[in-house]
Amino acid sequence: MRPSLLGIVNTDWPALFAAIGLPMILVIAALYPHVFPVAGSQWTLLMEVGLPLALVCAGLLMWRCLRVLALFRSGVPSTGRITQIQLAKDRGRIDFSYELNGSSHRSWQPVHQTRQVLALEIGQAVQVLAHPRKAGVAIIKDLFHKSGEA
Repeated sequence: MRPSLLGIVNTDWPALFAAIGLPMILVIAALYPHVFPVAGSQWTLLMEVGLPLALVCAGLLMWRCLRVLALFRSGVPSTGRITQIQLAKDRGRIDFSYELNGSSHRSWQPVHQTRQVLALEIGQAVQVLAHPRKAGVAIIKDLFHKSGEA
């Protein structure tokens, strides 16, 4: 089972931030000169500020989505334990530990508060996908599945 792009964006806080920021930046940069007249071309703000910021958001979004998809494709499955959950407003951070190749590792994941995130508890066992060559790079596989899926 691979996660959907919508599932990644809904769970991964940086991906969600970039997905929301991308259209907002373009709309604001395009409309600003019409609402608040500025000297020069009306499209200067869009071209000089809006597009570069939008490209940064698009790059962040692509990087986060490709990272999760790559870990689903070639990550090493492991069983881990939630060690800490920090939630604030609509986002949070989940710290977890897992064992890979006989060594213990710790990692963390920035998340958007979803039902799956709110259902997690400290000490709970979770399925982890770890990068095969970079110790400490991992995600909690369970967060990207719909409730009831394996």
